[in-house]
Amino acid sequence: MKRIIIIGSLLLLCSSVFGQTSIHATTIKILPKSTLSITGDTNINKFLCSFNTELIAENNHITYQPGDSKIYFQNAILKLDNSGFDCGNKAINKDFKNLIKAEEYPEISLELEEIILTDIKKAFAKVIIKIAGETNTYTVPVEITSDETIQYKGSLDLNISDFKLHPPKKMFGLIVIREDININFILKVKNKY
Repeated sequence: MKRIIIIGSLLLLCSSVFGQTSIHATTIKILPKSTLSITGDTNINKFLCSFNTELIAENNHITYQPGDSKIYFQNAILKLDNSGFDCGNKAINKDFKNLIKAEEYPEISLELEEIILTDIKKAFAKVIIKIAGETNTYTVPVEITSDETIQYKGSLDLNISDFKLHPPKKMFGLIVIREDININFILKVKNKY
């Protein structure tokens, strides 16, 4: 019953959002139960770097404007402190931080520009990602679910050369990190009006 009430509320929220064209402001909180990770491959094994989402569990003030089938956002920026990534051991942590030039660029920035809703549980998010001073825009498929909070789940494949990053070679070139990586996220969000 609780699930039906939450889904009904989400439907009402979406219908009221699409029926309006004015600009709205709200505060959201990304909960520490969220997950965000980067996975990749070398020529001999895989690696996983998880982000400590407690570092982003803060209130974010955003502005949005609904359109016909889209919601446009302003100030919906998520900044990830590069020191929050853990790849499992010191050597891989050091290599990862060298790869993303963490000393020179201490943050990765993700800016949500718009969401295109295809139905109540699926959408496409247009996101601007800034890594190591380089910026690219991606469209990410997102699944939306709700229980006690709203959850956004998605995965994005990208090539680090898009950000002018070059994978390090280890052991005199015997171990090579591949350029394709995958960003996985489950963001649990609570609205605070």
